[in-house]
Amino acid sequence: MKNTPTVLKFFSRLTAVLFASAICCAPFVGRAAEVTITILHTTDLHGNILPTTDYQGNPDRGGIARLATKIADIRRENPNTLLVDAGDTIQGTTVSFNTEGRLIVKLFNHLKYDAWTLGNHEFDWGLKKIAQCVTDAEVPVLGANIKLPTERDGEPFPPEVAAFKKVKPYVIKEVQGVKVGIIGLTTPGIPNWSRPRLIEPLEFIESVRALRRIVPEVQRQGAQILVLVTHQGYKRSPDDHANQIHSIAANYPELDIIIGGHSHQEWSEFLIRPSNILYTQANYWGTYLGRVDIKFDTDKKKIVEKKARTILMDNSVPQDPAVLDLSKEPLAAAEKELKTVIGTAEGDFITRGEPKRETHIHNLICDAIDAALQKNNTRADVIIHGVLNNKGILKKGDVTVSDVWTVVPYENTIGVFEVSPDTLKELIEENASHFERGSFRGYWGVRVTYQMTDDRARPLRIVSIADRDGKPFPPDAKIKVAANSFDLSSGGTRFPKLREIADRPESKLVEYNFQTRQAVADFIKERKTVAPRIVGWWNFLRGNTPVPQEKDDAPAPDSGAVPRETFPARTSPNWRDALCRVRFANAVTTERDPPTRSASSF
Repeated sequence: MKNTPTVLKFFSRLTAVLFASAICCAPFVGRAAEVTITILHTTDLHGNILPTTDYQGNPDRGGIARLATKIADIRRENPNTLLVDAGDTIQGTTVSFNTEGRLIVKLFNHLKYDAWTLGNHEFDWGLKKIAQCVTDAEVPVLGANIKLPTERDGEPFPPEVAAFKKVKPYVIKEVQGVKVGIIGLTTPGIPNWSRPRLIEPLEFIESVRALRRIVPEVQRQGAQILVLVTHQGYKRSPDDHANQIHSIAANYPELDIIIGGHSHQEWSEFLIRPSNILYTQANYWGTYLGRVDIKFDTDKKKIVEKKARTILMDNSVPQDPAVLDLSKEPLAAAEKELKTVIGTAEGDFITRGEPKRETHIHNLICDAIDAALQKNNTRADVIIHGVLNNKGILKKGDVTVSDVWTVVPYENTIGVFEVSPDTLKELIEENASHFERGSFRGYWGVRVTYQMTDDRARPLRIVSIADRDGKPFPPDAKIKVAANSFDLSSGGTRFPKLREIADRPESKLVEYNFQTRQAVADFIKERKTVAPRIVGWWNFLRGNTPVPQEKDDAPAPDSGAVPRETFPARTSPNWRDALCRVRFANAVTTERDPPTRSASSF
């Protein structure tokens, strides 16, 4: 062919052009092999749909409605985005309590979460209610250390137990060809906060043991990125019964990222040494949204960059209209309920001096428990109980349902058991050992005199124990003692003797179903007016000199920058001392979760 040289010349030039283009474009090909994956995370939402006031008194922070807006923004920015939650999701607000957590699950479905790890407060209402939430969830529900018993032939699980078959140890999400393994791990401390009747027959396995099988299994399934989403918090101090991040990181250095929760802390990011696992945690109540960005090289099959940060959810982020619309009717019903006036306080009920000193609120709670037990055809000679929220005061005047939620911010029931005078002394001695730790409980129905000492290991010595009339108990007396379900579970390992004694067969423990909060509300409603009182149930001697009780006629303190209606509610007596440390010194309080917030922000 005459044109053959011309054709060959053309193809030769074309080949050269293509080769040159390939060389020029090589860097772009390399970059195209990198996939950027974003993981958004929330934790400890505690039923907060609307903004609330945080621990530092900053108003208009957090809430699911605000989170939803930012989540949508980031998903538009990077379609390769996953969304996970680290637990304690449904308990903590009136609207969630009234809807039994199902409204929050509905919102999770709407937001299309990719994984939800269960937290300890998910079990506060018993298996039936959390089982319904699990059933409703279109979100993968995770809990690698939640163990079901073996199902026997012919003896199927009841529905509330069978629902937990849906709870999986992990889920693998494929994002632009990259497999992300998400393992869920709750806190193993749940049995130390919740009575067996709320959680049986489930078992909660120690973290390292639970992951022993799961981590290799996720790797065999082809996961290229390993993410642990856990309802446990990092501690600078050693691990405890509830938070085991140090042990997890030491035993499973192959984990790439740990997303934490439970301890209500904000950790933007840091590397756990020497494993170089990236740790991050998004505070509480949706006040922050956590974000992890991962660059994965698909040619080298490895992460080339990982970084994390937390994003403040203040009023610069608008609330999502769709979330507000989905929640409109339940929120309106909750607000109406909380504004309901149920009685009148004849004076200010204050908590000054708690937990060491008897307070008006302490006596109000115990009087209400006593009245509720009488309705159940029983009685308590002695009640061992603390103030549940040191900001939970009642001011003189109208008392609303919202006020009661502030006094009793979380769900507890009551148990009654029998003891001898000697055994009662054991309980009182155990309680005395906590006098300097902020977890001291008060008494009702029993007169206790303590000798104060300078020994921090034993700050109090019992001088005398007498009945409510000041008379010694007969040696053969059968004394009925009442305590709440949290303390009957050991109060987060704080009161093991109380639990052990109550669970003895001879103690004849009976647990009642009424909620302490409802008992207080009913007590006020039925009496129409309540008056603050100090009885003098427990007193102190310094040497031979009585230590005077603080005067109780001072007005309730002004709440200052934080409105009384929106004070965050503390959920354990020791939270008072830990509140500032959590934010500023990264200390972790694990005996019970930190405050769930007052109900008035519903």
